[in-house]
Amino acid sequence: MRQQVLRGAQSRGAQKVVNPQALKNSLAQSLVAGLPGPEASAEDLALVAREGLGGVILFARNVQSPAQVWQLNYDLRRAAAQAERPPLFTMVDQEGGSVARLHAPFSDGPDMAALGRGEAADLGAFGARLGRELAAAGFNWDLAPVLDVHAVAGGVMARRSLGGDPRRVAALGAAFIEGMQAAGCLACAKHFPGLGRTTADTHKERPFVSLSRQELAAVELVPFRAAAAAGVAGVMICHAVYAALDPERPASLSPRVIQDLLRGELGFQGLVLSDDVEMGAVAGHMDPAQAVVEAYLAGCDLVLVCHRPELALAALERLVELALAGEIAPALIAQKTRRIIQLKQGLEPLPPELGVLQRVLAENQARA
Repeated sequence: MRQQVLRGAQSRGAQKVVNPQALKNSLAQSLVAGLPGPEASAEDLALVAREGLGGVILFARNVQSPAQVWQLNYDLRRAAAQAERPPLFTMVDQEGGSVARLHAPFSDGPDMAALGRGEAADLGAFGARLGRELAAAGFNWDLAPVLDVHAVAGGVMARRSLGGDPRRVAALGAAFIEGMQAAGCLACAKHFPGLGRTTADTHKERPFVSLSRQELAAVELVPFRAAAAAGVAGVMICHAVYAALDPERPASLSPRVIQDLLRGELGFQGLVLSDDVEMGAVAGHMDPAQAVVEAYLAGCDLVLVCHRPELALAALERLVELALAGEIAPALIAQKTRRIIQLKQGLEPLPPELGVLQRVLAENQARA
């Protein structure tokens, strides 16, 4: 199946005739959808088995208990495996404190702001602890850590940031990343290129950041450079507009931010993720399905649609139509698909047995 996905993405460059299903298989790998409830419905299973979406993301609405969330992840990953799809990304926002989808007996921990007062070893241990629990629960990707440098009074990231010193945030974030990924769960640095100096919430509105390139390089970009050097699997792009980088488009839809800055100047080689396109910063300005297309074309390898899976499917159909019409370069599709498949080759198709989760949670509680 992995070979079929890659062949489908590359076929336009070698042949005049395109296999629409193989093309759809490739494009679908770039979509991550949120699900409505705590059990995998027939529609949910079809998203990963029939439609071949690359990943799912779970929220509090999907979680009732450790055994239940393990079963949900197991059912989704098994559906992908039985359909001979590449391993499914199963994502969650488990930052700690105010942003934690899993609570006791999981380690939800304090806010990142509190963790930021500790040492790098503490963050590494916390990342490893979370990573073991998440991997045992069937997750293979935690959308953490937050690397926004909190540098303004009333900043929207005050509780979620590791602090206001960019070098310290860089060191702590890198330790968290290394601990988590060594424990078997991918990490994602966010929210590039940095939301630490805005008071506007992208869930509701589109922030406009007027910092110069020099100011961004001296503060905001420092932790992301460290994350890239630490081998972080992914970087999430935010929906703010940065006047010095691209005054007309939010970062998540901007080739200047993603391709020129993140890929070019920072040399990041991992996967690029969009933030949720259903947030007000995007959905309040344009059709979210079109935003999926624009994020894909701008350089995002994975585009998150966190609330309405039907929107993800509509966006997939739009991507397929554009690709069949020759409006998306075959080389671009092949490049994105190759990155995704290469990362997935290191993932297990199925979670460990439920007993592993029960043992990990018991051990972590005993150490607390």
